[in-house]
Amino acid sequence: MDRLNYQHLYYFWMVAKTGSIKSACEALNLAQPTISGQLALFEKAIGSKVFKREGRKLDLTEHGWLVFNYAHEIFSVGDELTKWLKGASGEPSRNLKVGVCDGVDMSIALRLLSRVLNAQHPPTLCCASSDAESVLQNLRLRAYDLAILTAPPVCSDPNATSSHLLATLEISLFGPAAKVKSHSKGFPQSLHRAPVVLPIQKSSLRQSLDHWLQIHGIEPDIKSEIGNSELRKSVAASCDALTFAPTDARQEVRQRYGLEVIGAIHGVEERIYAVTTQRKIRNPAIAQIIGSIDAHELIP
Repeated sequence: MDRLNYQHLYYFWMVAKTGSIKSACEALNLAQPTISGQLALFEKAIGSKVFKREGRKLDLTEHGWLVFNYAHEIFSVGDELTKWLKGASGEPSRNLKVGVCDGVDMSIALRLLSRVLNAQHPPTLCCASSDAESVLQNLRLRAYDLAILTAPPVCSDPNATSSHLLATLEISLFGPAAKVKSHSKGFPQSLHRAPVVLPIQKSSLRQSLDHWLQIHGIEPDIKSEIGNSELRKSVAASCDALTFAPTDARQEVRQRYGLEVIGAIHGVEERIYAVTTQRKIRNPAIAQIIGSIDAHELIP
């Protein structure tokens, strides 16, 4: 295929967006054989199936999802340009689709994203949170423009993604105010047999914490293992347990969950990465997040 047929791509996009050939035909005021024929030509031209039939329902294949996300970006930008050409003042707005790993502290993520939200012409932010694997999969399918993760992806193809270190954060032990005095005394050994809520085992933070606990000969009473950083703090607060979070988030942790800093976990850090599918960053909003990193900005 030397050149993409954008009419075919548009018909495909409409079918995927509306959920069926019938709905797309009604929206486009076209006959069903026309759309069906154009889809067949489109699949033949790109050499891959973009739909699979599940009973009476059409579902996108994995390749179809990738094509759909490209198409959605193309035609969404076209819609934005059309609106701007019709008389909108200033620059046309753009969407910024961000996937945040649920292990990232949300207050830290907000500070990173505030760089573009407070810009003169901010993009429309579309943000979702999930586990790291899902976020990375959606990034590769172009459902996201940017992923914020706690570890760079391990990939056999180094050109598939590009990782940028945004921040290196000190980790502290947090607990209910009533337990601060007792656990501050003799810290970190006071953590031995104490009730704690930990990150899940496959997370980079958990691996670092396990190593730190082993070095100090500490065996806490593990009450829960939770991947989501916000849920982890919420559970710790509700069951009168201790947990770990970035020291820089202490103000938000105190205000939202009533947990106070007991002590810093020296030697344990959490790194925050911005991951994109572009080696050369073209999206100005992403470039602003990656290109203006100052670790001091993350400290309240």
